[in-house]
Amino acid sequence: MIEVQRKLRQLRRQLYGLRAFVPGWGRRHKLEAMVGPLGFWDQLQRYQLQAATHLGLRQHHTLLDIGCGPLQGGIAFIRYLEPGRYVGVDYHPAAIETGHEEVSRQKLTGKNPRLLVSHSFGDDQLAASSVDFIWMSQVLCYFDERTMHQLFEMVGRRLRHTGVMAGDILGPASDRSFLRDPLPPVHTPESLDALAQDHGLRVVAQGTLADFGYPKRLGLRNNILLRINHRSRAAS
Repeated sequence: MIEVQRKLRQLRRQLYGLRAFVPGWGRRHKLEAMVGPLGFWDQLQRYQLQAATHLGLRQHHTLLDIGCGPLQGGIAFIRYLEPGRYVGVDYHPAAIETGHEEVSRQKLTGKNPRLLVSHSFGDDQLAASSVDFIWMSQVLCYFDERTMHQLFEMVGRRLRHTGVMAGDILGPASDRSFLRDPLPPVHTPESLDALAQDHGLRVVAQGTLADFGYPKRLGLRNNILLRINHRSRAAS
């Protein structure tokens, strides 16, 4: 079954790849090919903003978008937030370069977003800055325990006391056919909450991505969206 799903995905990619040669579609195809899946850019952009605002993101907040890529969600966040409130980080220079191009194409340079190449979740570039909201879309499921501890340590220092971090992990019914060996570790809300305790954080499941507008045709709609807060806030 998994092999059939992979072959179907490859066929869809080949068919969608023809758009690269259609006038007016080449740019969109390049963007979608960098993050996948093909054909869902607008829907996934809407999902990210909808989920983040549901969990508490407001226009005056400072948002750190970790793994921002070529700004699939980032463009929606930049439009929504007040100027100077968006920071996107990714360890792929090509993604950040493309993100800068998109900001210019969308005429959003006046919003003064910061886009950074980083191998430390932005920690090395942010000086003493703190943030109100941290967003990580479809990134956490790839982290091993050591990397998760590094992330939570940074979040514990940089997330304001009233702030929120949000990200998703694979759920029991999530599509795993896209994974390659070595397989990433299996995370649950409970296992991540146990890790987060060491850094003064609490992890709580909020439902599946489909509950927040993720396209229902995609296998990752069954991923679990997590809300992470400072433990002292959650207990108060």
